[in-house]
Amino acid sequence: MKKWLIGILVVLALAVVIVLVALQATKGVAKSAETFFSLIREGKMEEAYNATAQEFQASTSFESFRQFLEITTLKNFSRASWTTRSINNNLGKLIGSIHTQEGGVVPVEIDLVKEAGQWKILSLTRKASGLKEVKEKEEATPSSRAVAREIPSEETIAMIMNETMGLLGEGINKNDFTDFYGHISRLWQNQTDEASLKKAFNEFITKKIDLTIVHDETPVFSEPPYIDQDGILRLKGYYPTQPYIVQFELGYLYEHPSWKLFAISVSTR
Repeated sequence: MKKWLIGILVVLALAVVIVLVALQATKGVAKSAETFFSLIREGKMEEAYNATAQEFQASTSFESFRQFLEITTLKNFSRASWTTRSINNNLGKLIGSIHTQEGGVVPVEIDLVKEAGQWKILSLTRKASGLKEVKEKEEATPSSRAVAREIPSEETIAMIMNETMGLLGEGINKNDFTDFYGHISRLWQNQTDEASLKKAFNEFITKKIDLTIVHDETPVFSEPPYIDQDGILRLKGYYPTQPYIVQFELGYLYEHPSWKLFAISVSTR
């Protein structure tokens, strides 16, 4: 009997240890989510938005984010309770409830991703209240269908293109891509480095192709600017410059508060 009792106590002790280890491992995920809601409660919407992942920001504008929070009671955050906390490599998940200052309870599901060592909100889903037919969830999530982002004005497009082509041209002429690297999106920066950019444009450097000739030139678009299903602003056309025409295909990703270069293809003829 004593042996059975000891065995049961050992099993229980191991179970407690496993639970404690799991709670400790997922502590950072829970803390990041609770900090996020605390910022919202304090009215620090921009700081809360900056606590979201790059992919979230790429397809959910700050204004849409703010509007989503305005129609919920999440801005009255008091505390959180999680029924599920898990981590799989660089992805985290929380399922539970947000308790409001008025005593309300909002069921939520949160996905997080680790960026530069920090847990960031990737998606936030809450169950809608009241009568409903089919749609059961209202989401603030990095989905291309979640937000119909407007195409920037002609002035904004001209400004970001001039900056891109100017920095690229200077980088080629000086054989130094430091400034150009600082110009590209954070998402792309996480996937490349200055040496890789230099290698990609090595032919331009070797042949001394000067792209700064497009400065103050008006580009001719071969198709109207548009935003694709991934939320990328696509620009395609050419600069009618001499002694050669500069052709371009550019992609920009919205990273609050501006559009950032995410893809580029340049050639001359």
